[in-house]
Amino acid sequence: MPATARLIRIDAALAAAFGPPPRWLYPAPVEVLVLALLSARTEDAVAMAAHRILRVRFPRWQDLLDADPAVIERLIGRTTWPDRKAQTLQEALRVLQAARGRLELDFLAGWPVSQAAAWLRQLPGVGPKTAASVLLFSRLRMRALPVSTGHLRTAKRLGLVSRRAGAEAAHEPLLAMLPPDWDNDRIERHHWLVKRLGHDHCTDRRPRCGDCPVRNLCPSRGRIRPAPEHRARQLALPFPGPAAGIQAQSGFTSGDATESSANRPSALRLKRTKPSFSNEISGPDVRSRRDLITFPKTEQPEARPPART
Repeated sequence: MPATARLIRIDAALAAAFGPPPRWLYPAPVEVLVLALLSARTEDAVAMAAHRILRVRFPRWQDLLDADPAVIERLIGRTTWPDRKAQTLQEALRVLQAARGRLELDFLAGWPVSQAAAWLRQLPGVGPKTAASVLLFSRLRMRALPVSTGHLRTAKRLGLVSRRAGAEAAHEPLLAMLPPDWDNDRIERHHWLVKRLGHDHCTDRRPRCGDCPVRNLCPSRGRIRPAPEHRARQLALPFPGPAAGIQAQSGFTSGDATESSANRPSALRLKRTKPSFSNEISGPDVRSRRDLITFPKTEQPEARPPART
């Protein structure tokens, strides 16, 4: 089956399963440029939140050029690689300012798509996906197809592009594969459908092929091995553990609490008290099960009243 015909069948199956996409807004191209730079390897919700924070802090993008990179890094700290993105944002806007005299990209309207994309890729940090996002999702409304990491992964598994194709090499074949009669709205819908497929079913580590809406059209169905889970890096404890000679116990380990019951007065019993912050308390309570440092608990003898006769 030709690639375009397969893509049309896949798009129709996804549209029947996921329904219509949300409504789009078409802001200025510079707004989309900043958002696209923030969204690299980052979830859309996190990137949009970072974009709003920057907009509140810098009502004009001109103010961001003179800002401290450390301030920008703190504002976008939830995104991936915030230190790199803070530097890239300033560099891209400075190059645009030097080239055009102001921060605007509306002059690209009316240009051929290939030339407009080539001009955008001259900006620092702008690749094929960022350039296509600016052309498609801004008010420029040009024919382009952003290929994110999830889109590329899904296209490879569906057999639309080679499994060895990189992100840059896959843009042109996937764009040429689109039917020529598709307008920008249809391309936007296709982009959203494939992106949702990669998010809901065709995930990176454990794809859910059983309920995938295009499982009958996927040559990789049942052949994808789950990727190993990433293990969280264990930080070193700030105190020596059992290997250093400290015996971890489940009870209390300091002060008079270690006194054996044979040496305790028969008329006294032990009572737990609330944590104290004085300097007289004993060391921390080390628990072997969770390796947590908790507030130390001390035991104080309390006289038992004599029994009534």
